[in-house]
Amino acid sequence: MKYTDAKKQIKALSSKYDIDMSDGDFNIIYKGRFVSHTYVIGHCRYAVICDEGVFSKLPFSNKLYMILSELAMTPLDERVEAKKYYVKVFNNEFGYLNVNILTGKVTADEKSETDSIKTKLTSKAIEHLKQREDIPLDWNKVKLEHVHDL
Repeated sequence: MKYTDAKKQIKALSSKYDIDMSDGDFNIIYKGRFVSHTYVIGHCRYAVICDEGVFSKLPFSNKLYMILSELAMTPLDERVEAKKYYVKVFNNEFGYLNVNILTGKVTADEKSETDSIKTKLTSKAIEHLKQREDIPLDWNKVKLEHVHDL
């Protein structure tokens, strides 16, 4: 499970839940306050810390624990989303690499995605595109812009 997926699932339990990872751990926040001793250790697999007296009083505590447990079981390197990039091939708003996921065809256009067009690419996907002979780009001149998803 990714940190982002765990956060979404926890926030879906109640709008009063939030997450803080400023110390590297996956800390539970409820009603704007840290929940005492309730977190997944960020640098250790299989480690969920819960103060039963506090934790058991939280709404949806059983579901919350299941989410935290699944996150804790996930290997550390699989918890973080792969960084994504826009591939800018021309210096204007329509100069971004677009990959049609249905046909594999590559074009240049704006950077917004649709159900069939991908513009946010991982390093692995970009390396795969570099190997394709049907994409006539000088990859040394291409600019990669980091995607900042909200």
